[in-house]
Amino acid sequence: MTELTGRVITPADAGWETARRGFALWPDYDAATPRAVVFCQETGDVVNAVRWAQENRVPVRPRCGRHNYEAWSSLVKDGLIIDVSDMDNVSCSSSGVTARVGAGIDMLDLAERLGQSGVSFPLATGKTVGLSGLTLGGGFGVATRKWGLTCDNLREVEMVIASGEIVTASATKNPDLFWASRGGGGGNFGIATAFTFAVHKVGNVAVFSVTWPWEAFEAVVAAWQTWAPNVEDSLTSFLTLLTTRTLTMQGQFTPDSDADLPQINTLLAPMLAAAGPTAVNIQMLPYLNAARLFMGVDPLQPEWRVQKHSDTQIFKSSSALVTQPFPPEATTLLKTRLEDYPTLSAAPSQPSMIQLLGGGGAMGRVPREDTAVWHRAAQFVVQYDAYWTAPQDGKATLDWINAFRRDTIPYTVGAYVNYADDQLKNPLHQYYGDHLTKLKQIKKHWDPGNFFRFPQSIPVS
Repeated sequence: MTELTGRVITPADAGWETARRGFALWPDYDAATPRAVVFCQETGDVVNAVRWAQENRVPVRPRCGRHNYEAWSSLVKDGLIIDVSDMDNVSCSSSGVTARVGAGIDMLDLAERLGQSGVSFPLATGKTVGLSGLTLGGGFGVATRKWGLTCDNLREVEMVIASGEIVTASATKNPDLFWASRGGGGGNFGIATAFTFAVHKVGNVAVFSVTWPWEAFEAVVAAWQTWAPNVEDSLTSFLTLLTTRTLTMQGQFTPDSDADLPQINTLLAPMLAAAGPTAVNIQMLPYLNAARLFMGVDPLQPEWRVQKHSDTQIFKSSSALVTQPFPPEATTLLKTRLEDYPTLSAAPSQPSMIQLLGGGGAMGRVPREDTAVWHRAAQFVVQYDAYWTAPQDGKATLDWINAFRRDTIPYTVGAYVNYADDQLKNPLHQYYGDHLTKLKQIKKHWDPGNFFRFPQSIPVS
């Protein structure tokens, strides 16, 4: 019989409560308590965990950054959580064009380690987001329009499959698995243990934040949704529409040369002319410092390292994609729904919001058939985020955010798989579109027994 190796935590061990819980505070973790959590230190530990689970007929959940929005990576009754977050090595090639990265590293550590070599690739802005989930589901970030999605920069993945074998997949080796690993979602085909990425030299960037009064809502949204997906590729922006009646646009200009940095003023000019902003902030700073800024690191504090998995948010998030600009009635709908936010008995950890994430650019030029990412034509992504603190506020907040998404369905398409949502109708078609048929075929080939399964996982038939 195979033995579990690595750092194995059971209910009798110190640290159990921390080990078994995910990023989200709201789930009933006691209703789906695992038998153990194994923190793998190397690929062999993942092999042993998979084989042990198979031999003992125990269900598993692969886990990396714990950021699954429905907490599915941490909920498995009497099962085994196989956590790769300790596998965080980073090694840049001598040529400086690729980097091999452990699948479990989080965004802040990855930005720091790549920054030591003066390179990067598209990263998420959440500091504790795990690389594996980000990559396998696609991967949006502040350099997406310049370098594509995170998965577009993937060159090879090492994975432990259901048989316990270690396989590698690339454009030339196991290309079907490689195709599925770029946008097919995490936890469907195996457990990724290492990735090789193309990396890009980075220098100084321009980070910006612009705020407008609520009265400028229609003008700002109308201008942004035509400007953001069509501006120069080196600029990626996010428009945040808050229930506190605040409009803020943030983003980054990542030029090829420091000499191009002054172009930021010209690039932002159409948005500044759309309506009079109340505040404009533009900073020129090294790429690594910009990454720290987006991840909420205070550069003035000597002890800036975050405490992982200490989040206390109760939230519900969802998503949709937009391929054509919102007509005026849809923009009015956004504004009205934000203004109709329910009155809560306690202040949430942060304001509820709608975020519009700019698409187009390099992301949109990758042929749809080249990867499992279906929504290449998206002009922008809509992320719906609702927060509450008091339990009695949950129903009103959930009703509000779920109705918000339903009301915008006539103007949107599908959903983004990395923003898992248990309220979606026909979720796999929303995530994968017509690619679902091919993904099922690949799933049947690599995991015929459907060992890797969870709510909304890809089935074998």
